[in-house]
Amino acid sequence: MSHRQRVLVVDDNPMNAHLAQIYLARAGYDAPVVESASLALDYLCGNRVDAILSDVSMPGMSGKELCRRVHERFGDHSPRMVAYTAFAQDHQRAGILAAGFDALLVKPASSETIVAALKLTTGATP
Repeated sequence: MSHRQRVLVVDDNPMNAHLAQIYLARAGYDAPVVESASLALDYLCGNRVDAILSDVSMPGMSGKELCRRVHERFGDHSPRMVAYTAFAQDHQRAGILAAGFDALLVKPASSETIVAALKLTTGATP
């Protein structure tokens, strides 16, 4: 039985999180939202996700630290990790990707760029 793809949105800015959630829902994904990296780790303890769309700069634990911890916990079975940030000059992009993210988007990201970066299958049964 196929499942609807689930993308966890991690962003401390409610407007950005809500916009990403709307884009993902319109594309057919479940898109739960948490407002911090530590809450994302808590969420992952009891929930399956196919991908994580995470802000890079958040109070407390950064998106880069979240990415590192997700890879430590899940290893080769880690969900796809996509960073998104409003601030990413060329020299910063390499550091963000080196943290273990699979892709990097610069805000504001469109629905199309988010879905393309996730590289998940579409059309799964809800």
